[in-house]
Amino acid sequence: MLVTTALALALIFQPSSRLALAASNELLTYNGGGQGVSGACGASNYETCPHPFCMCFSSTGLASGALIGSGFATLDMIVSDKVAGECQPFNASMFIIAPKDLEELDFSGTSCDSLRTFSGNYVIAVSQAGNSGSGTVSGTISRKLRYALTFR
Repeated sequence: MLVTTALALALIFQPSSRLALAASNELLTYNGGGQGVSGACGASNYETCPHPFCMCFSSTGLASGALIGSGFATLDMIVSDKVAGECQPFNASMFIIAPKDLEELDFSGTSCDSLRTFSGNYVIAVSQAGNSGSGTVSGTISRKLRYALTFR
């Protein structure tokens, strides 16, 4: 009985910050439309050009996940331009306003297939709820500038 009571109290008085480590399941998904090439990038210090020549893609849409619920998100992706080869490096930031948390995710990687697919790594840079962690990100950008991302 004493052990059961101690476990119940430990769960009740557990710190409110949550750790979101990379796992095999999805942490977050994002779907949104794009404005195409714009000059909107630069809202985060992480949004830097990985090459001397870059272009910026911006998107607004919906993000959802267990740690945030479902909410509004904006995405800015800076992609190298005029790089020899099929894949190009990128840096990006996503800002999420959701019922359970306000977050900034920073991520980088490579974009291939004429900027239609990309993959890389992310980190939870800012979390009002105290979430932290990192993992992998992958996604697609359709010809009609529809973005679909999965963070694991």
